[in-house]
Amino acid sequence: MSREVQSLARGLDILLILSENGDAMGVTQIAQALDIDKSSAFRLLSTLAGRGFVEQVEETRRYQVGLRIVELSRRALDRIELRSVAKPSLGRLKESVGESAHLAVLVDGQVMYVETVESGANLNVNTEIGRRGPLHCTATGKALVAHLPLEELERLFEGVGLKRYTPRTLLTLRELAPHLEVVRERGYAVDDEEFDPGVRCVAAPLRDYRGKVVASVGVSGPTVRVSLDQIPEIARFVVDTASEISRLLGFAEGS
Repeated sequence: MSREVQSLARGLDILLILSENGDAMGVTQIAQALDIDKSSAFRLLSTLAGRGFVEQVEETRRYQVGLRIVELSRRALDRIELRSVAKPSLGRLKESVGESAHLAVLVDGQVMYVETVESGANLNVNTEIGRRGPLHCTATGKALVAHLPLEELERLFEGVGLKRYTPRTLLTLRELAPHLEVVRERGYAVDDEEFDPGVRCVAAPLRDYRGKVVASVGVSGPTVRVSLDQIPEIARFVVDTASEISRLLGFAEGS
């Protein structure tokens, strides 16, 4: 095991020890629990504290789990809640449109699919749970970022670039920005063979009780069934589903 991997493993062990112990622990206790010297334990704790994963109690100088862990746990719980709330609506969307329906969130500058309901058709578009994709050329991705300020979009795509997947893929933020403006105006995004040749997708954003876009819901199907003429009708079902799930998450339209 390399030194870096060993340090990572010990850092994770510290988090487990602190969470299982419940009470704050001193450097000596943690060193003994890991069977390492105090200086190594202190270096690991300092690194974790610098990133907010642990914090030191000022009065006792002991360490406890930090707020960053609480934040990450809450995000995981939010996704679990989001999936359970959204899945019945996704099923109805799939039945209404006849194409596979997906639920996606923004993770590390990519769209990640956290729930999917397959259409069951002989020729369909399936998206595995946990699969990630680009933001700039997927309908679910564009629905997620369309309401972000330009400065935030620039930060999001900084150093990432807009990769070409098909001849229809938009390759610059300058091209993408007006496209996202259209998404905001009509309330839904379209991927017209921009990511996968022969596939069209329609997606709309989901909002939580604060009005913040937290996910997107969409449908995908082969171009032989999802024609451009059908997009407005499909979009109506997608937008209605997004509104339904948003209300379940506490969003009040017009607020």
